[in-house]
Formats: sequence, C-alpha cells, structure tokens
Amino acid sequence: MMQGKTALYIDGVAVAFGSLRAVDGLSMLIRYGEVRAIIGPNGAGKTTFLDIITGKTRPDSGVIELDGGIDLLALTEPKVALAGVGRKFQKPSVFEALSVEDNLNLSLRDPAFGMTREMFRSATAAERERMEHVLETIGMQDMQSQSAGVLSHGEKQWLEIGMLLLQEPKVLLLDEPVAGMTHAETERTVELVKSLRAPERAVVVIEHDMSFVEKIADVVSVLHEGRLLVEGSMGRVQSDERVRDVYLGR
Repeated sequence: MMQGKTALYIDGVAVAFGSLRAVDGLSMLIRYGEVRAIIGPNGAGKTTFLDIITGKTRPDSGVIELDGGIDLLALTEPKVALAGVGRKFQKPSVFEALSVEDNLNLSLRDPAFGMTREMFRSATAAERERMEHVLETIGMQDMQSQSAGVLSHGEKQWLEIGMLLLQEPKVLLLDEPVAGMTHAETERTVELVKSLRAPERAVVVIEHDMSFVEKIADVVSVLHEGRLLVEGSMGRVQSDERVRDVYLGR
C-alpha cells in the first residue's frame, strides 16, 4: 500500500499514575490512508494511549501533532474532537430513545453549540446527502426510522461509527469495535472498517480479536508495559518471538 502523509506524529509520550508508568516514552507515526491496529496484553497502555490522543488524559511529557502541526496536547478534549479526532469507545453510546435518523441528525451539530440548541432543526439538502451516504456505508439505509434502543449490539456499534463519520474526522479511533459481536456481525464489521480506509483519513483500532486484526490492519503496533515492542505487518508481528512471549503465545 502507498503510504500517505503523517496524520498523527507521536514522540516520547509518557504518563505515570503514581508508580505505574502506563505509557513510557511512546513514539509512533500514523499515516493517512492506513488502518493501524494497536494490540497488546491487558495493562499494555492501549486505552491510556487513546485517552492521551483525545485529551482525556494529560501526559507528563511528549509531543502529539495532528495533520503536520496541530498540537493536540495544547487542546481541551472538545477541541481535540473539533480538530478532527473522532473516538468510539468499546461500549456503544447512542441515544436509545431516538431513531437511527435522529441520532445521525444530532451528530451533524457542531459540538461547540451543544446538543439541545439545534436538536430539532431539519437537515439541509447537503447534510441529507451526507447522511444517506453514511447510512449506506454502515449498511443501515433501510433502518432510518427504527429506534436505536431496539438495535442489536453490532448495529449500535455501526450507528455510532456513522455518527462519527458525519463529523468528518481526520483520525478515527475505534476501541475494541467487535467485542461482544456475533460472528456474522464481526465479519460485517471487517468490511465496514475496510471501507473506512481513505486518503484523507487514518483509522486506529484497538482490538484483541487477532483474526479481525489480520483482516483489517495495514500496520500492527504491539504495546507492552507502555512501550512500543514491535510494529509492522501482521505476519511480521506474529513471527516475532518477543510478541509471542508477552502476548500471542499466552
């Protein structure tokens, strides 16, 4: 695959909670046009790493730049999102009392204005077109009027990904997107994540399902004790003795 320009530049990032060094001098380049998987044992620092990128956790040291110059560490959590970083947590977060369409309509609103100010404003023609494209991308074009509360676990995950896509993120962070899914839902999510690969977007996935990672990832980064152990293709990672010792061989 042809490598794009750098979406996220991460250098020397570290954070400690008391005596625990959750992230320890982590450096990484994540490029536009790629799907990057981050794997590693529990406690490796994966979720803390995403927390730092999104402004939820402040590191003790290091640099994180978006799109060649936006200093994410200088921004608040809402402003990181506005700068172009979208994050989906492991547990889906949708408005269950609202329809699929209304959930998407809410995600069109600029977070700087808050949800309720324009909650019931109709979408413009251009916004409707974007919503229809997203509905096709997530495979829910026939479910617009369905209540989000009756969706399956997998459908809620896809809806939340759609809500993030409408915000047009430069970097999309997915935290264990197939956890709790059926086999059929997982396979459908494989195709969805593959379809998210775009020249203007980087996708970062944390996942424990190695079969899923093998199918979607262009580059795999393995974290261990807050540090980058190895990165490369899934084949390279699987053949690395250090990775087998600390993670895959368990």
